[in-house]
Amino acid sequence: MGVECALKVVIVGAGAIGLLIGSYLSEQKHEITYITRTHEQAVTLCTKGITRIQPDGETVHTKVFASTEFNQAPTDALWIIAVKYHHLSSIEPHLKSLPESTALLFTQNGLAHLQWVNQFNNHPVYIATIEHGAMKEDSSIVVHKGIGVTKIAPYIKKTNHLDFTLFESPLFHIELAEDAYGIVLRKAILNACINPITAVLQITNGELLTNSHAYFLMKTIFYEIESVFAEISQLLTFEEVKALCIKTAKNNSSMLQDRLNHRTTEIEPIVGALLQMAATRDRDLPVLRTLYHLVLAIDEIGQSHD
Repeated sequence: MGVECALKVVIVGAGAIGLLIGSYLSEQKHEITYITRTHEQAVTLCTKGITRIQPDGETVHTKVFASTEFNQAPTDALWIIAVKYHHLSSIEPHLKSLPESTALLFTQNGLAHLQWVNQFNNHPVYIATIEHGAMKEDSSIVVHKGIGVTKIAPYIKKTNHLDFTLFESPLFHIELAEDAYGIVLRKAILNACINPITAVLQITNGELLTNSHAYFLMKTIFYEIESVFAEISQLLTFEEVKALCIKTAKNNSSMLQDRLNHRTTEIEPIVGALLQMAATRDRDLPVLRTLYHLVLAIDEIGQSHD
């Protein structure tokens, strides 16, 4: 990609997914600015840049700018909001101060953020789902552990659509979609089938296929969800759930990474939201609900030990 195609991109949040996205986009010569939570990470990113460790072990180094101050970032840019759902409220005032012309791309897991982003209906708003496996090794090193696809759809439609194919690269595939709800529901169900089991059992994604009892749970959850959400038959099959486990076999799910790092999991926006949606249809998801409470119990234990 030539420099003439370069875009200004602001990435709010420098966790595993934020670093992975910024690394690929910076490699393509886009101008990347990070908004980080800590001053220490901002300094590290400014001085060291990002190191991406590819699935084959090769390393790629890219340069970026980073700051903790929102007013240090350009507003004539695409803003990628890569913080977790439970951190959205803390950045809300800063996002509301942006000009209405600033395009926003949200990457959160689960379904809960869809309603939250409605407050930005005067902006061009897009939704993305990320199916890559990624792990943050330290504040400037990200390991790309499983190659997937990034799906992007307009959520609040404006006449001037951004050309997200400019972000395409051999290991960072972009798939454009029209139905934001559809791609988010698909990803939420993928997460619901994989993440809670791996978090409770502390196993890799690949072990969901090799452990017979874990596999039984995953399969049961998928068909339990399918019985309530008939629309997913057009979006996702159980074979695709298995395929994602194969692609990310050595990866710890994001929910397991949260547990191992003593962070609050995303069980509410992913599984809690699905349970609430099922309740609006006068249905329940009993196996998934059991895992939901197990993960909440793990979260509560972790909070009590902090």
